[in-house]
Amino acid sequence: MKKKYFIISLIIIVVLCICLTPIAFQNDTFYTIKIGELIFNNGIDMQDHFSFHNLPYTYPHWLYDFIIYLIYSISGFTSLYIFNILCYITLITLIFYFNNKFNQSKFISLIFTILSILTLSAYIATRAQVISYLIFILEYLFITSYLQKNDKKYLIGLVILSLILCNTHVAVWPFFFIIFLPFIAEFIFSKIYKKPTLFKFIEIERVNVKYLIITMFFCLIPGFLTPIHDTPFTYLFLTMQGESQQFIAEHLPPDIPQMLVLIAFSICILILSIIGKIKMHQLFLVMGLTLMATSSNRHLSLYTIFIFPIMSILVNNIFKCVKINIDKYTLKYVLSKLGITVIIIILGIITGISIYFNKDKVFIEHDTYPVDATKYIKENLDYQNIRLLNEYNYGSYLLFNEILVFIDSRADLYTIEFNKTDDILTTYMNNNYFEIINKYDITHVIAKKDENLYKYTQNNGIFNKLYEDDYFAIFEVI
Repeated sequence: MKKKYFIISLIIIVVLCICLTPIAFQNDTFYTIKIGELIFNNGIDMQDHFSFHNLPYTYPHWLYDFIIYLIYSISGFTSLYIFNILCYITLITLIFYFNNKFNQSKFISLIFTILSILTLSAYIATRAQVISYLIFILEYLFITSYLQKNDKKYLIGLVILSLILCNTHVAVWPFFFIIFLPFIAEFIFSKIYKKPTLFKFIEIERVNVKYLIITMFFCLIPGFLTPIHDTPFTYLFLTMQGESQQFIAEHLPPDIPQMLVLIAFSICILILSIIGKIKMHQLFLVMGLTLMATSSNRHLSLYTIFIFPIMSILVNNIFKCVKINIDKYTLKYVLSKLGITVIIIILGIITGISIYFNKDKVFIEHDTYPVDATKYIKENLDYQNIRLLNEYNYGSYLLFNEILVFIDSRADLYTIEFNKTDDILTTYMNNNYFEIINKYDITHVIAKKDENLYKYTQNNGIFNKLYEDDYFAIFEVI
C-alpha cells in the first residue's frame, strides 16, 4: 500500500508539473543568459556591459546566471524549459516529503501537495527565485531534523545551503536567517510557559538551541566567500532604499483581493491552530511570512511555499483530535483499481487540455518582445553605436541580442543607491522622455504600441518612423 501510494503520488506530481510549467520565458531569462555568458568568457569585473551608461554592477545571482548559460548552451530555450520542469518537480517533491514527514495522513499530504502544485505554477520561471525556494524548504527540513535527531550533519548542511544561496540569489540571502528565528523563539517560549494550552512546543534541548544559534552565525561566513565583494551584506539594504520601491511590481504591496486572501488564510490558520495544536515555531513562521507577504509581492511566493504544508499539518492534527482516521475512508479507494483508473483518466484529460492550449505557444512571445523589430535593428542600423531608448519590460531581450539598452529589468542597476551616479530608473518611470532624450543623447527609440513611450512619439514632431509591425515601432530622433 505504502509503495503504491508513493508511486501514484510521484506520477501525479510529474504529470501536473509538466502540464503547468509555463512555456513562454520572462524578461529576466534573457539577461540571465547573457550575464552567464559574460562570466563564462570574461569572469566577474563588477561592471555592466549591456547598457550604454557604463555603470557598476553587483552580479547578485552570478552563479545561477553562469549555470543557466551552461544549460542554454546545450539546446537553447528547449534545455531551459526542461530545466524549469525539473526544478518544479524537485520543489514539489520536497514539499510532498515535507507533508509526509509531519503528517500521519497520506491522503491529506497528497491533497495539499496538489494544492501547492496549483498555486506555485505562477512562480516557475528561469529566475534565481526557484533555487531559493528549494533552499528554504531544505533549510526548514534540516533545522527540524537536527532538533529531532541531534545529528550535526544537518548543521553542516545549513552552512552549505547558505553558501549556495548567497551565490545564486543574494537578494533573499537575509531571509535565510529569518527561518532560524521561529525555532529560537519557540525554545524561549517553552521555558517561559511550561504548560502550553493552545500550542505545542517541539522538544528542544538547551544544548541543541545553542548549536543552532552558533550555526546561524556560521552561516554568515559564506557571505565573505563570494566573488561579488560585500554585495551579500549590502544588497537588500540598498534595494529597500530610494524610490524604486514605488515602481517595481514585485516590491509593491499585494492588491486588495490578494490582501483579503492573506487575511482570510491568517484567520483560518489561527482558528485551526487552536483546534489542531500547531507547534509554536510553525505559527511564528506563518505569521512572519504573512507580515512579509502583506508588505511586498515578492514575498508572496515564499508565503505560498510554506502555507499549504503547514495547513496540511493543522488539518491532520484536527482529524487526530476527533479521532478520525481519514486514510481509512479515503486511501483504500484512491489506491484501488478503480481509483487508479480514475486518476489515470483525469491525468490524461489534464495532459490533453495542456497540449491543446499550449500547441501554439512559443518560448518568446512576439506581442511581448520585439522579435521582428530587433531583427530590423540588427540588419539596418549601426546597432552597436546607436543610443536606443527602450522600455523596461523588454530591454533584456534587446541586450540578449547584443543591442546596448537604455534600461532593462535589472532594476537595481539603474538606481542611484547602486550606481552612485544617476537615478535612471526614477527618471524613466516618471515618463520624463524629453529629459531622457536630451540628457542621454538618444538617437533612436523603440516603443511598444500600447505603452506610454509610443504615445509620446505620436505627439511630438522630433521622431522619424523607420519601422513598424503589429506590436512595435522604431523611430529615429531628428
